[in-house]
Amino acid sequence: MNIWSTRTKHNFWLKAMTLAVILSLTGATLAQADLLSDKQGELEAIQKKIEQQEAELAKIRKQKLTLSNQVKLLDQQIEASRLALEGIDTEIITIGLEKGKINHELVDLEEEALGRRLALKLAIRTSYMYSQDSLLEIMLGSNSLADFMSKVQYVDNIQNKITANISALEEIKQNLSTKKTVLEDKNVRLLDIKQRRIVEEQSLQVQVGAKQAIVKDLKLSEADYQKQLEAARAEQQAVANEVAALLKAVPKRAPVGDLVLYWPIASRKITAGFRDPDYARTFGLPHNGMDIATPQGTPVKAPADGTVTKIKDGGARGLSYMIINHTNGLATVYMHLSGFAVSTGASLVRGQVIGYSGGTPGTPGAGWLTTGPHLHFEVWYQDQARNPLAYLVD
Repeated sequence: MNIWSTRTKHNFWLKAMTLAVILSLTGATLAQADLLSDKQGELEAIQKKIEQQEAELAKIRKQKLTLSNQVKLLDQQIEASRLALEGIDTEIITIGLEKGKINHELVDLEEEALGRRLALKLAIRTSYMYSQDSLLEIMLGSNSLADFMSKVQYVDNIQNKITANISALEEIKQNLSTKKTVLEDKNVRLLDIKQRRIVEEQSLQVQVGAKQAIVKDLKLSEADYQKQLEAARAEQQAVANEVAALLKAVPKRAPVGDLVLYWPIASRKITAGFRDPDYARTFGLPHNGMDIATPQGTPVKAPADGTVTKIKDGGARGLSYMIINHTNGLATVYMHLSGFAVSTGASLVRGQVIGYSGGTPGTPGAGWLTTGPHLHFEVWYQDQARNPLAYLVD
């Protein structure tokens, strides 16, 4: 009696411990799911804040250029960068939780697949054993017609189980493949966003430093500021004229390939479009390209094969730019660059890093007539500036 009592107690505690582990794992899974939901909600809230911040930035950009407005704009852009970093950090956590959820689902699917394989193996073995007997032998070995029908039905059920398990295994296989692909995409996204965080953090530091430098300029009178603004307009117009003259002077070659360009940076946030009337009112100059908002120091890539025709380093206070003539007959121009990764005359292949974006006021290569970090991108065809969106593809 004591032996059975001990065994009973052992079995009871074993079952209790197993149940406790299951409940613990279930609780942890539910807690993770709640945390993931919370982080997804936080991410959505931050995205809304970023959209509101961008709307405020757009309003200030349309206002008349004054020294105080430029400081306000920098304040808004610094806040936008901080929000972007907050969003990136939240997304990193969210992706980590999503990866954990997918890994848990993969384990469940593998366990289900193992159970299905064992059930299939058993069904096939049973079916094989019954297949050794003919229908006549089964009938002769049956005690009654009902017994015979029961055995036949049993064989049919085994066949149905085999079919069902094969079908289930195929579905599990497809689910595993899909989830593994999603997991790989999450890993790529995580790597990409971690690299973007480094650039965004550096951009924020540059903008904070630029604001400190511009605050010193507050000692200037508004009249002095407007004089500098006029000088900056003259510089930018001179650069535009130089670009046009250089592109006309380049010997024309037979184009190779379609008139297609890939985006030079990942951002698709256009803050000033081609021949933007708001830009013309604010800066007093036509806009021959488009401005794409991107953190200071973003790697800029060649949108097609080509050759570097011109690089101008504006130095600490001037405007830097690069011109590329592409084999397909198009030419592209990049302004406010903070650094270069190639030299004049270099042959380029699509996707090659050619330089680094700038545009933060007071930083090398930005020029004086700029209001924040971005890439100014132009497309020229047959000696005329064209709308870049007519040629860009993803």
